Amino acid sequence: MFIAECKKLFRPIYLLIALFITIVFYNQEFSFILKYWPNGGMVPVYDQASDWENRFGQTLEDEEITEIRAEYSTLIEKANQIVAENSIAKQLQLTNYDEYQSWVQEYFPGGATKEQNEAEREIVKKSESIQRDLTKDMGQNTVIQMDVMGELIDAIKQFNSSEAFFDHGLYTGQEQQRLSETLFEAEGWRTIMPSFLPSHLALYFERMLVLFILLFSLLVPPVFVKDRLVGLQKNQWSSHHGRKIIWTQFFVGMTASFLLITCIVMIFGGILYTTDFTKYFSSGLTSFFTASEEPYLFSFYQWTLNQWMLNIILLIYIIGLAYSGVLLFLAQTSRHYLSLLMKIIPVAFIFIVIANQMLTDVFYLKNSLYQWTKIPLSEFYAGILLLAICISFPIIYCVRQRNRDLLG
Repeated sequence: MFIAECKKLFRPIYLLIALFITIVFYNQEFSFILKYWPNGGMVPVYDQASDWENRFGQTLEDEEITEIRAEYSTLIEKANQIVAENSIAKQLQLTNYDEYQSWVQEYFPGGATKEQNEAEREIVKKSESIQRDLTKDMGQNTVIQMDVMGELIDAIKQFNSSEAFFDHGLYTGQEQQRLSETLFEAEGWRTIMPSFLPSHLALYFERMLVLFILLFSLLVPPVFVKDRLVGLQKNQWSSHHGRKIIWTQFFVGMTASFLLITCIVMIFGGILYTTDFTKYFSSGLTSFFTASEEPYLFSFYQWTLNQWMLNIILLIYIIGLAYSGVLLFLAQTSRHYLSLLMKIIPVAFIFIVIANQMLTDVFYLKNSLYQWTKIPLSEFYAGILLLAICISFPIIYCVRQRNRDLLG
């Protein structure tokens, strides 16, 4: 009977529709990070991370940081000389590169060029004049590299000591203790990890879960509702073995859910291993590449990026199986397709919201669930609780139907 129920799920038209949805979803949600990330301002940051990873390995030691600072000082000295010799900079009384950067931050106008007034356009021209001399003598890529190195070296300073790191008072006492163990007492905390890579990968895995929600809603519940519509379930109920049909369909549905999640994870998770991101997979999560304005983008856990992704996949299984339990219950209690559809839409929306809350910055302090509960690994605890509640609905229904059969 189990095999017979499984065969019902392999309907060519449904599988073709599922394939079409997957292709569209890939182009809309997955392809960007695989093809075009990093882009914009993150490109030089990733280039710098790759350069350091190639030169120094996965972590930075004190002598390597000293070497980086010496390289940065050499670039700054050259930039200072160029600025000091520039005629426009002399008029503005700018004697070094740092003063030029401060002047740009204070006076450089924002917005579109056509919206700028005469004074603002004059400021732009003066800045471009100085910038031309810098790029002419040093090269545009070198100037960008220098700015990125400056930002990263500033970020390194926050790890000079735990006292300096916790000076702003944003963390609770327990968080300070755990972060101190992770960042200042454990070995290998200086991992070369580009900014916001975990955040974008977490979004990538969240999209996997959303795709599962869409595909499972399409493929499994309608099959069981159809049995009720055509009267097949009543015929099955008339035989001794057929009276276990509800339990059988429950196990078939959960098995199909597990296999569908596995397929999605294997396909889209496997694609990640064909990208340039693999060079960071053995790096630990917490990194000084984290911007200073993101104080909660740290992790308590001494996981590599690979280990972190495996924990996310486990969380996807937990949430996905929980959603499957609810939908199997709805399929068994819906009399027709419209009734099923009206139930699936709000439930799917709720689970997509749950996925967003649990998987955005997952296992980082910035995660909204952790910020609400202040419980480490709260994502796992919430997922397990959700699974227990959702699985109980179809199980209780199957037990009640079996008792009703025995009483009858």
